[in-house]
This record gives sequence, structure tokens and C-alpha cells, in this order.
Amino acid sequence: MNSKILMGCLFAASMLTTSCSLDEDPKGQMAQETYFTCQADLDASIHAIYEKLNQTQSWTNPMYPQWQGDDMTANPGSNKQAVAALDGFSSDGDNKGVTDAWKLHFALIKACNFVIEGAEKTPTSKEEINIALGNAHYWRAYAYFYLVRVFGPLPFITSTDLDVQNCTVASVEEIYDLIVKDLKFAESLPTSYSKAPRNHDGVDAWATKQAAQSTLAAVYMAMAGYPLNKGAEYYGLAAAKAKEVIDANGTYGFYNDADWSHVYSMGHNYNKETVVGIDNNWNNGSWDHDSELTSCCRFEGLGDGGWGDAWGEIAFWKRYPEGPRKDAIYAPKVTFQKGTKIYRTVDWWEIAAEDVWEPVDLKNDPAKDKEAYDKEIADLEKKVAEKPEEYRKVSTGKYEQRTFKKGDQYIAAYHPMFAVYTTNCDPSNSNIELKQPYDYTKPNYTNMTNGRRHRLIRWSEVLLWYAESAARSGVADLTAAKEYLREVRKRAVTDFENVTLSDGTKVAIANMTADQLAEACYIEHGWEVAGQWTQMVTRRADELRMNELKKNFDYRVANPEVVVAKDATGKEYKAKESVSVVKSTWAGDNTIYCPYPTVDVEKNPLLKR
Repeated sequence: MNSKILMGCLFAASMLTTSCSLDEDPKGQMAQETYFTCQADLDASIHAIYEKLNQTQSWTNPMYPQWQGDDMTANPGSNKQAVAALDGFSSDGDNKGVTDAWKLHFALIKACNFVIEGAEKTPTSKEEINIALGNAHYWRAYAYFYLVRVFGPLPFITSTDLDVQNCTVASVEEIYDLIVKDLKFAESLPTSYSKAPRNHDGVDAWATKQAAQSTLAAVYMAMAGYPLNKGAEYYGLAAAKAKEVIDANGTYGFYNDADWSHVYSMGHNYNKETVVGIDNNWNNGSWDHDSELTSCCRFEGLGDGGWGDAWGEIAFWKRYPEGPRKDAIYAPKVTFQKGTKIYRTVDWWEIAAEDVWEPVDLKNDPAKDKEAYDKEIADLEKKVAEKPEEYRKVSTGKYEQRTFKKGDQYIAAYHPMFAVYTTNCDPSNSNIELKQPYDYTKPNYTNMTNGRRHRLIRWSEVLLWYAESAARSGVADLTAAKEYLREVRKRAVTDFENVTLSDGTKVAIANMTADQLAEACYIEHGWEVAGQWTQMVTRRADELRMNELKKNFDYRVANPEVVVAKDATGKEYKAKESVSVVKSTWAGDNTIYCPYPTVDVEKNPLLKR
């Protein structure tokens, strides 16, 4: 993370007294004995929850476990060793991705517990108390839902009196029981709010009834699959809950935007395709964390300060169906940038056909500082004399440097590049963001943070969850389920009617059996959320449910070359993954789940598998 952003985060954390381990006080200066004395106190306690919520996703560290999915991989070098270790199923308990995911989600849980314990003391209306409690129960469920899929059995902390030293460790099933209980409570929330910050820019920022129902559908699906394996009964519960949202959509007004480039566009940041979102940097609200992800997808070394946190996994990109969705999820080509100018555009696998020479930009103007200019020219003349293979003189005062040799890879990462979080800049200033759909041919925003609304659940997911769950639970009439799959694909892919299944067969949606429809929806959801580590149900989460993470592991251990393209002459371009799987023997849940943070294991001997 950029040092300026890091310092800003540390300052914000210190001001908010954010919990740094499970035995710290999550509520800062708040004390229940003197708090909850008025509506303003109650509102502030909810705002504190949303502050903690922002911090679970403001930067990439807490999301690193999602790199285990087959959609994403990491740079094995640079300063990315922590995410590379998780990507390669080889992390330890001191990994910053492990520790941040743990402490920040438990900080959210403890903030929620503070409200759950104290809200009813507030001298205000029952309606307001229920809204506060509903939000607290919802976001506690969200935090535990994230943690249980990353760590497995967890500390069972439902009171502000508990800490890591005296709490029990609950089984996966016990954690899910709490999640379901919390979400059922949150179903009592309003379907919409009328004033800011609860509702702004046409969307509900606070949790709603339909948010709880949609999340319950995802939770029931997770319970139906690995590790609880509750099967068809719970897929039936998921289908029923998703259908409740779908049937009431005349009131809610959710939609799938016809143009896929709008889905993650800053020009459509507050949209009704998002069923559940996390707001960032809303100036009139009571939480102020930026989303610090705009530089995460752009590779390092392209001239615009990209961090290269997430690379597209090659085989997944290769399988990804062509169409507008792929062109929005991935940058169709990779660009190099100077200031606000794009000066080179290449395919990520492209090889230099000949030496590439570029003008050397002189730093000094002879009209302003002749002495400095003369020194710079002298230095360049020396380089031309000593390293003629790297520098050459074109004419008086003009020089070129060889930036690529014949046969060099243009893109050092040599992987597909995501574009989900990338935005464009004003043509006159790279630190000014344009609020419009991302265009890879235009210059990239370089200020690294923005007010992106993180889309936790989108309408397309609710449709796919219903369709898959209906197929897996034995619903007799799958007409609607098939139409929902068709609706999601219509705007996304070139051939929306015919779906390629995992065995390579292509099946028309109209002709699908229940098993084929279930598989098609599972695959489709993977395409929908590829590269989006802030999603509530990521590709990794889907693969955990379907017990397919071992398939990822085995593939990464074998690491075969993939033919990614052919040129006009038939020459093949091949690539393979860069991250090594250090612990190359599969160890079941000990490989699937992240290790517990070392510091907390030392405090609580119950934290072991």
C-alpha cells in the first residue's frame, strides 16, 4: 500500500480506536453505562458499525484469502509475498492477509455486539431501536459469514464481555446457526429508508429486509455444500428465500443494466443493480473511508503507479466466454502511460518483434537552466558512448533508449489484467477521476483512492442463486430458473443461449436437465464475480461450497502451460502461473482454511484444528 494511504488509514484507525485484537474494546470511548441516552447516541453506534465495515474492505489485505479462487493469482515477487502465499495455499499465521481479515472482521463483530447489548436502553421509538438492532445483527452475520468460510471453526463472541482469552471456539455449524439467527432477525428491517445517510443517491446504504433475504439465500447455499453438506433441503431454503426477493422486486426496483460496462462504472456508482453495497467516501455521511483499490488491477511498471495486487489466472481467462462482460472484467489490451498520455497498447502475451526504442524525456530546459541542461546532455552522451546497445543519439538534443529487446515480453507480469476497479482520469490531470465507464484506451486515474461503492450482492447473483438452488433442490418446473440464467447471459456473452459446461459440452439452456442447469448457474456465477474480491460470494467461496478448492490446488501444483493465443502464422503463445505452491501436499481443511493468527493462538489454546 502507498505510504500516504497507509498513514491516512492508521490515523483514521487511531481516531476511531479500531480493535487491533480480539481482546480490545471495539467501541472506543463509548461505555454502555453512559451511552444510549438519546437517538443521536443510537445513530452514532450504527455509524461506528459502518466505520468498522468499511475497514474490512478499504484495502486488499483483509481480502487476500479470496486469491485461492481459480479466477485470481498474484505477483510472486515485489511486495506481494503475503498474497502470493495465500494464493498458493501456503500461508502461515503471521501473514498480514490472515491477521487483517481476522482482526478487522472481529472488530466489526464487537461493534455490532455493543449495539445488540445496549440499543434497547435508548429512550426512542421501538421502530428506531429495531432498525439499529437489525443493522447490528445483519452486519454481525456478514462478518461471521466471511470468517467461517476463511477460517472454519471460530471464537464464539456474542458479548462485549468476551475476548479471545476466555471465549469458546464454535464449530462451523454453530457459527452458521448464529448467522441464520441474525439474518432472520434482520428480515424485520424496513425495505427502504427515506433520509441520509440511511438512503442517499437513490440507494439504501443501511441494511434492508431484502438485503437480509438475499444474504440468507447465499448462506443457505453455503450450508447446502461443503463442509456441512446439508444438500437439497438447504438448496430448497435458498431457492425460497431468493424467490421472495424476486417476487417483491416490483417494490424494490432492482435490475440488470443492459450495458455491462455500467456494472462497476463510477458513472453508475449508486445503482439498483446492487442489492447490498458498502459505501465509501460519501462526504455527507458519518463514515469517511475511501476505497483504496483503483490501482490494484493495473500492473506495476506501466507508468501510472499500478500496484498489481491481483492478476488474472490464465486458464480461467482462457475459458472465459467472449462478450461485453469479459471486456469489462479484463482489460482487452494493456496500455503504457506517461502523465495523461497512452503511448503503447499491447496484448498481455505479446512479444517484441524487434528492438523498441523510445525518446528520452529531458528533465531540464536550456532556456531555464543551461548548466543543468548541459550536464544532462553530457550524461546522455556518455551513456551513448558506453552503452550503445541501450542508448542512441537521434539528433542534437534528442536521444532514445531501448526499452525492449527483440523477443522480450512487453508485459513483465505475463498474465491477463483485470479492470474491475480501474478508472479513467481527466485528460489534463491524472489525479482527477472521471465518473464514467472504464475505457482501457484512455489514460488511467492515478490518485489510488475513490468513493467506489463495493457491490457485495448484485441482482444477477440473486437470479442465479435462485436458478441453481431450484435445480439442485428438485423444483419441478424450471422454466423461470432457465429464464433467469438466460437474462444474466443476454447482456454478457456473444452466444447467450448455449452454455459450455465443465466437461466441454455445449448445451442450450432450453434443453438443460436440472443437473446441467445447476452446473451452468454455478459456472455463470463464477464469470459474474471474477476478479471481484469484495463480493460477498467470491469465486473462492463458490468453489469452497462445491468442494473444488482441491481441484485448484492440484492444478496449481501441476502448473501446465496454456496456449493463450496464436498469430497469423500459427505461432503459439504459451504461459503458465508464476506463484509456487510451497506446501504441495493437500491436507484437507488445513489447506482449505487459513491458519489462525499466531498471536491469538498463543492466547487461546482452543484455537487449533
